[in-house]
Amino acid sequence: MIIQCPSCKTQAQLPDSKEGAKVRCGSCGKVYVARPKGSRAGSKGKDNSSTMIIGGVVVVAALIIGLMAQGGGKGPPPPPPEEPTEVEPEPEGDMVGWNSEGVLAARKLHTLLTSEDPIRLSQLLHGPKTYARVGEDLIAAASEENPAEPRTPWLGLVGTERLVFLGDVARDMIDGQGRELFHQWNPYHGWVEADDEGVGGGLTVRLKLSHKDTSLGESDRHVEWHLSRENGVLKAWNWLRWISPEEAAKRGRRGAGKIERKTLSDGSQVIEGKIRPIAYDLDVPPEMRKRINDLIARLIDPDGTKTFAIQNELREIGKPAIAPLMTQLATIPLDSNDNATALNLVHLSLQAITGYQTSFQAHAALGTTKERQDSGLKQWFGWFDRRYKGFRGRPKVDDDALLNDPDFQPRNASERRELERARNKLKQGG
Repeated sequence: MIIQCPSCKTQAQLPDSKEGAKVRCGSCGKVYVARPKGSRAGSKGKDNSSTMIIGGVVVVAALIIGLMAQGGGKGPPPPPPEEPTEVEPEPEGDMVGWNSEGVLAARKLHTLLTSEDPIRLSQLLHGPKTYARVGEDLIAAASEENPAEPRTPWLGLVGTERLVFLGDVARDMIDGQGRELFHQWNPYHGWVEADDEGVGGGLTVRLKLSHKDTSLGESDRHVEWHLSRENGVLKAWNWLRWISPEEAAKRGRRGAGKIERKTLSDGSQVIEGKIRPIAYDLDVPPEMRKRINDLIARLIDPDGTKTFAIQNELREIGKPAIAPLMTQLATIPLDSNDNATALNLVHLSLQAITGYQTSFQAHAALGTTKERQDSGLKQWFGWFDRRYKGFRGRPKVDDDALLNDPDFQPRNASERRELERARNKLKQGG
């Protein structure tokens, strides 16, 4: 087909297949849409063909007339203009919103999570980056009895080992700590928050979720996904709860007025708060959240061991561990011996961090009542609403002074634990 620059009127010939492409004029540099000369953008194929034929006849006639006017022997005709070059089409469509590639990838991951499809979910996890983030910790936990055993890097794993690892991560997202993050929640809004793909990074995508059961009155929440390409496909390697500034402000306003002073049937007076899940503080980094989540998962595992060491590690972490431990108090039902043991371990961990004591006891065999059990949990949330904001950490205990004081006698359970902790630390050479 013959095309003509709308600016300098230079004509050129292009294959018919290039109709509609953007081209740059070889003479003046003007970018325009390639159409047969004389046609309009909305014309049909048969009209374009007719125009092309007529245009071709006109061009040939013009060339013949030009040659006749020049006469023979008056020098060669001027060189033809450079052929137009095709311009790379500009990207079209949604680049950062609900239908962008990154948000669609995050939405697909969320769908596979809520439909509990670990096989397809594992296929959308970025192997090397997921392994770098959680793999070494999983290996360390599995080989805790033999810490000298070297850890295998991702490239050293055979195909089946990689599949097993990614399958385990996918199942943990569905049934483990990730369940509270995704289960019963639907995404209805999302955007690409950051795009660092061009510098070897990836995408940060945030989805806004609403609870499936609107009767519960749950506020909307956000989940942040970190995605990177593997073999050309966007895959996830990190996922966490994101608290928007509006949500943080709303939560702060809701905090006031929750506490209630009560007198129990035995005459004791307590301060209670509303039991509910509590999100991490905004300034707790993802690496620290992951470490705390892993410690808590091992702490409440009914088949777990070394709970005392885990409690000490949570105590050393201090304030950042309080919110996720409180969430465990709110979400573990007291309906079995395993759950009672888990709640007691969480309760003792909070006592070790804060130094605060409540009337909570997990087992009725210890002489407690249902009233004191329920109130003991609510007392923790009363402490949180009154004291957490100003909490700066429990004063450090001088282990040497504790062990070397021959007259020291523990006055309560907290001091007995401090003494036991110091003795164990001494035995371990620390």
